[in-house]
Amino acid sequence: MTNGAFRGHQLLAASSSLKRLGPFPRNGPVNATIPRAIGYSAAVLIAAVWFAASHAQSLDVITAEDMLKVTTAQILDLSEDGRLVAIGARRTFDNAETNHRRYGDPTYFAPSMVELMVVNTQSGAVDRVGKGLMNVRQAAFTRDGARLGLLTAAETPAGLPLTSLWIYDVARRTLVEVPRKPDAAVAANSELSWTPDGTRLVAAVRSPADDTAAQSAFKTLVGGPVVVQASTPMLDWDAMSRLNRRRAVAEIDPATGAATPFMATAAMSNYRMTRDGTNVVWLEDTTEKTNYDVIFGTDNTIRTQVRGAASPVTVLDATTLKTATPRWSDDGRLFAFADRGEIFVQNLTGGKPRSITPKPKLEPDAKPDSDAESFSVASFSRDGSKLLLTSRTGWYVANVADGAREKVLTIDDKNEDQNPRLTALDWNPAGDAILVQYGEPDRWERGISRLDLTTKTLTTLVRDANVYQGIRQSRDGSTVVFSKSDGTRPAELYAADPDFTNVRKLTDLNPWIAKKALPASELVSYRDADGKVLYGVLRYPIGYQKGRRYPTVFEIYERFFDNGFDGRAALLAGQGYAVFHPSVNLVVGRPGESWAKGVTAAANKLIDLGIADPDRLGVHGTSYGGYATVLLLTETDRFKAAINVSGKVDMISFYTDSERLGVRNTHAPEKSQDRIGGTLWEYPERYIEHSAIFRLDRVKTPLLTISGDQDPNVPANQSRELYYALRRLGKDVEWVRYVNGGHRPPNSVAESIDFENRMVAWYDKYLKPKTATTTQR
Repeated sequence: MTNGAFRGHQLLAASSSLKRLGPFPRNGPVNATIPRAIGYSAAVLIAAVWFAASHAQSLDVITAEDMLKVTTAQILDLSEDGRLVAIGARRTFDNAETNHRRYGDPTYFAPSMVELMVVNTQSGAVDRVGKGLMNVRQAAFTRDGARLGLLTAAETPAGLPLTSLWIYDVARRTLVEVPRKPDAAVAANSELSWTPDGTRLVAAVRSPADDTAAQSAFKTLVGGPVVVQASTPMLDWDAMSRLNRRRAVAEIDPATGAATPFMATAAMSNYRMTRDGTNVVWLEDTTEKTNYDVIFGTDNTIRTQVRGAASPVTVLDATTLKTATPRWSDDGRLFAFADRGEIFVQNLTGGKPRSITPKPKLEPDAKPDSDAESFSVASFSRDGSKLLLTSRTGWYVANVADGAREKVLTIDDKNEDQNPRLTALDWNPAGDAILVQYGEPDRWERGISRLDLTTKTLTTLVRDANVYQGIRQSRDGSTVVFSKSDGTRPAELYAADPDFTNVRKLTDLNPWIAKKALPASELVSYRDADGKVLYGVLRYPIGYQKGRRYPTVFEIYERFFDNGFDGRAALLAGQGYAVFHPSVNLVVGRPGESWAKGVTAAANKLIDLGIADPDRLGVHGTSYGGYATVLLLTETDRFKAAINVSGKVDMISFYTDSERLGVRNTHAPEKSQDRIGGTLWEYPERYIEHSAIFRLDRVKTPLLTISGDQDPNVPANQSRELYYALRRLGKDVEWVRYVNGGHRPPNSVAESIDFENRMVAWYDKYLKPKTATTTQR
């Protein structure tokens, strides 16, 4: 039997007699190493399969248009007392078009139209803010939760940003626009907050002349008519991408729109106000040349300026901070950062950073200990006296004052795959416990726990087969807001008390989906060709009947584990396909063989289970998954249909392409996702080996390749190379270009529907000629 929890939305939608299991019983505090809980029984699994399949016959299947109408909620802000949460409800249907030709333009911000709502987390009452959709960039409550500030964005006829500030009065339910001053234009990439007394907004302002100059630089680089690029310290696209960082922080009067600058204009990577509102602190971009080790790597100098002071003070220069990201204390006056596994702290008063995890001093000519503990910074306690640090062997709490640290949670670094998946979310206000997101490593038991720092125990607050995401705790610790999905339906927003005894559902974003048949899912374990245990997510075809084999589609990328609503999988399942998301074990230097070892092993597993028809297997992937798909086809002919969406096929031509992404396409093979492990000149044979273009003569599988002409990541030339090479070789291939599309090729509602339906049609053409066969399982 497969390993994991079986979930079907029909268990919730149509029957109170077959209730979903969970949450699991609370067993109180357990040792903070690896707590366990009970899984689903075989009897319940069989009952769920039968019930889901039979009930699905009375529901409609998901369509391509339905996929675009699924609403998701983003938490924009949570009031400090946890009473109110501002959310943006978003649909792809309302955001299907982006001007991809302006990708990299520092004055272009792709729209994200949402329905804005303010929800009372105690009563569930919902206030819809404004009339219709708004392009909300930021939202912030005053500390008392009485008012909500909003930053929205539009465009001028010249294509420059046009921002607006708004004030929503919670009690009166009124929305008023803040008067716009021409000399105080709020930057579209501004943060938004309030002064401590809630009387003024704090935002970044930007000179319209800076926007004009930035857009002009972009137009020259893309439109010429003559473009000259030379061996300057900074790549042109890298330099231009930083132009929208020229901003100043100001306080804005909501009544008049008048802005009082806090500081002069600077190239700010980001900024923050101290909790008491007396200082603005920012990371100033002082990068002098393009960094090939970090994508868009930025050397930041930390500066601060006191209200009313004539000039800023340098707190830490870029030669020390380098590209590290500092973590800030709640009051904004203390920060910590990691440098080669060593943790340093410093406050705004200056001086030198102080190590709280000093490494042993080495004798002359001695080599560093490769087994020495290497730390990362997680977060400060509320009062700033403690730091949570993480390493490969566990979590530690360190005293900021003297660096004394204590291990509060143990991780087995020798068996990483057997450790639970843990993420530190937030300290409680008292500083004696930490909220932790928890997930078992081999089954769908997920939830939220509390790590008691005194007893070093991890206590389960909620744990079941649901998917928990976007978890936020209010500042006073009274409320936790999170999204939850049963693993099948789209997530909804919930609120709970700190101990999760009072869980309230706050939204019902997709009531129409109750009338749709959604695929049940299961976690499946298997071993790749090297014997390594891997996991993948199986979604059953709608109306699944045990004993029948089904055409099965594999969507590949890197690793998959958690389920959740997947529109394309639901679309394919509704058309009679089993859909599987397999994991692979990628190895630096030879990643290409991983898909042959892992995906084929996953196919064998589903065939052995009696689910997949071995003669009707399909495979597709997007971006890195598209690259993997075509590489896989050069290694095996087991798949009878394949689709490459925005995937590369030529590592050599791709290596220095995509200039709008800076050094991304050289960095990926050298140091990150592509895992070649070095430069083209160090390992030319690896680049050739991982370029499917050199082995396309081996391909026997009919291939559909889809690209967007404006893709800044994987240029459409990659699909052009693939198409014309396969044509030259007499292979079965089709190339679909979306002329206005980007990395996600379709660029309108109509194109999105066309895109999804084309994928289904391609699989139907090659995987559905046969009738279903019967097997014994």
